[in-house]
Amino acid sequence: MKYLQEELKNELIRLLKADFKLEPGEIQFSIPPKREFGDLSTTLPFVLAKKEKQKPFAIGNRIIEIIKDRFDMFSEIKLAGGGFLNFTFKENFLVNYLAVNIHRQAPAMGLKMVVEHTSINPNKSAHIGHLRNACLGDALANALRFLGYEVEIQNYLDDTGIQVADVVWGLLYHEAKSFEEITKIDKLAAYLWRLYPEVSRLFAENEKAKAGRDEVHKKIEEKINPEYQVSNYIAEEVLKDHIRVMNILGIRYDLLVRESDVIELDFFKESRALMEAKGVMYPSQDPEKKGCLVIKYEKENIEKIIVRSNNTITYIGKDIAYTLWKVGLFDRDFYYRAFYTYPGDGKEIYITDYTPHTPPGAPYRFGGGESVFNVIDVRQSYLQNIIAQVLVPLSPPDHRKKFIHFAYEMVALTPRCVEEMGFELSEEDRKKSYVEVSGRKGIAVKADDLMDKLVEKSLCEVKLRHPEIDGENARAIAGDISVGALRYFMIKFNANTVIAFDFKDALAFEGDTGPYLQYTLVRINSILRKLKEAGDSDSLEPGSLDSSVLDKKEYDIFYDILLDLSLVELQVELALSQQELSGIANYTYSLCQKFNHFYHLFPIIAEKDIRIKNLRLLLTLAVKANLGKLFSIMGIPIPAKM
Repeated sequence: MKYLQEELKNELIRLLKADFKLEPGEIQFSIPPKREFGDLSTTLPFVLAKKEKQKPFAIGNRIIEIIKDRFDMFSEIKLAGGGFLNFTFKENFLVNYLAVNIHRQAPAMGLKMVVEHTSINPNKSAHIGHLRNACLGDALANALRFLGYEVEIQNYLDDTGIQVADVVWGLLYHEAKSFEEITKIDKLAAYLWRLYPEVSRLFAENEKAKAGRDEVHKKIEEKINPEYQVSNYIAEEVLKDHIRVMNILGIRYDLLVRESDVIELDFFKESRALMEAKGVMYPSQDPEKKGCLVIKYEKENIEKIIVRSNNTITYIGKDIAYTLWKVGLFDRDFYYRAFYTYPGDGKEIYITDYTPHTPPGAPYRFGGGESVFNVIDVRQSYLQNIIAQVLVPLSPPDHRKKFIHFAYEMVALTPRCVEEMGFELSEEDRKKSYVEVSGRKGIAVKADDLMDKLVEKSLCEVKLRHPEIDGENARAIAGDISVGALRYFMIKFNANTVIAFDFKDALAFEGDTGPYLQYTLVRINSILRKLKEAGDSDSLEPGSLDSSVLDKKEYDIFYDILLDLSLVELQVELALSQQELSGIANYTYSLCQKFNHFYHLFPIIAEKDIRIKNLRLLLTLAVKANLGKLFSIMGIPIPAKM
């Protein structure tokens, strides 16, 4: 429907331009709440009434006089509600239009979007909280690709942060390990998972240990070995583990950006020049900020320090510099090297560096996005708002760059889930609706352990339903179900809602879950396979479909689903504009419910009337095509069986 609406919008502008001054953005369409009002509606008469200083109804009648008999697709164009312009398609138009356009792809937009997500501290294994960020970020990137944008996925690494220094101190001074011994630790990320809360408790209780950690941090920043050597090794090995875990979920990256390279290559020098030239950053006149360079944060009418009086840069300054590079506002660039090759297709991830490498660089230019999406939790909103404000005056007036903070709330666990993972719970915690997790305190679930438990539970269900399937195939199906369950669970809730993960809720085969969605598509594949086996065609000849052969009950349900199917691109656009991917999940769930209800009432294979059978086949093929697109956006795999 998106492309049909675009065609209609362009034709309306062409027909009305002699009588009205129109901008494309002024024509917006919606689906009327009731079928009696038509199939499409626009508020254009209200928009033009303000310009023309006339009543919307009068404007609407003028529009109808101009456009009547100019559209073959409509049986009726009429006004309702004082100025709503409603269009009704001819009886078989939408059916045959859908048959022709089932597999239509979005045209290339010619615009590049940079999505930054995951960005886990490289000091231990990933945990369940990180999975919500990665699942949302990957779905966001997939949605942008679906709409025709070029997308670059970046993962930012705080490789010089205090959290890395924590575990470097723990290995070198608490456990007295040499660099050689550290390199021999099996499953280093999991090892550090156990070490990190241990040293965190020591720092809280022992000032000498904390001072030692601070000294280690200083040596890392100054590139003094063995601290610097160990920190680099830890960061890269832990990062490889994060990449491995995310790849199980189908989540991949194009570029890994190290904070140390942003600092070493002095990206802030370029951003400082830009901000000072535009008057965005200036010397503070506040005596308490004497010698500091600041920006004015308009939202709170306060000055934020970017460069301290000792000429050191605050964390805000580093993040601003990185953002300005991401949107291509200066020419300075990183050096690059290939870091990791994905198994299977051989796709490479590149990582930034501050020195040239052989072979040099990357095969294409990174950064330079039209817009930047930062997927970071709500606790970082303050900093993200400052960056968004800074970017506005620095962008060329005729080519504004956009910065979007894609915020979300934390992930917790239900008490039942905590106990299933083997943690002890107090009586007080058992009464809570959810239990918060903390890697620092050691009350958290590794992403690896969570996935293993999901696969274990899914495998039990697969074996129960399909005892004939051999172990390897059963485990592959269980893996697909586990990924679908987890990824859907992380997307389906409103982003500003704290979610409490629960195995039973996520893995249910009925209700608003990933497995229910997968069941619907597996069911459709089974229907189409049986049609082929019976010698029936699973393709359609456009123009040959006549929905008048359906009785009223079937027609109403059939047409309602057709209209739903026509909205897929618009639903994805709406989810992005509202920064709420749960809208895509909700739309998908509703579509699955409607199709399953339809199929329960109106089977395909047993239908004798070929005309009715073809209409039901059209609906099935269209639902399959749309679910395939939506699953791809959400990262939900399609199991062989359910």
